[in-house]
Amino acid sequence: MFWTLFYIIVIFFTIGGIAIFVLNRKSDAEQRKARWVKYVFYLLAVSITVWCIQYGIMRYLAIVLLIIGAYEIVGGWRSSNKGVLFLGLSILSYMALAFCFYQFSSQVALERVLYVYTIVFTFDGFAQITGQLFGKKKVLPKISPDKTIAGVVGGYAMGIATGLFVMQWLNMWGYAIGFSPLLICTAAFVGDALASWYKRRCNLKDYSNLIPGHGGVLDRFDSFIFAGAIFWLVYL
Repeated sequence: MFWTLFYIIVIFFTIGGIAIFVLNRKSDAEQRKARWVKYVFYLLAVSITVWCIQYGIMRYLAIVLLIIGAYEIVGGWRSSNKGVLFLGLSILSYMALAFCFYQFSSQVALERVLYVYTIVFTFDGFAQITGQLFGKKKVLPKISPDKTIAGVVGGYAMGIATGLFVMQWLNMWGYAIGFSPLLICTAAFVGDALASWYKRRCNLKDYSNLIPGHGGVLDRFDSFIFAGAIFWLVYL
């Protein structure tokens, strides 16, 4: 499974690099630099996460991510004009999600955690690639202006195809589990949309600058946190 995933990462990030070259042909120097910075740190984030899963320390990475995520949520609220009730409801919702994601990270077999994460980063990556290359019509213009219908379709298509491809190495067959790639892609999309919604409610552009080129730790891992939590709830 690990080497299969390694080849998937190499192929997908090669495609991503080619897409950046195409996009940068009509971009100024600042946009070109921003795309490459985001690309490099996305590759770094994926590599670190896969390494943590492979060597059985995903639970510790989960703790770090969830603590930073809580900090970013509180920081977003502090920069807004929202009341304490809004913060309280946000924290309670986040704590419930965090509990499920930690259980997913610590209880689910490593191969299945890798399986979920592979679908998530494939969905995220190809949603960005196809959205930037072909996207015109926005899917959530008031919540996440950068998301397009073409991007969502591209993310779903590659995420589901990759999930079905990887399932053969994990013996994850059956009527219920066969729908898991669709479920994971949908959870990834919803998680990203919810994180974007919170940013808009707090009038934030980014949660933090902890990951260069990305809008914070939550902005990079929101899809994985939500998808992992949903997978644990549904399949365990």
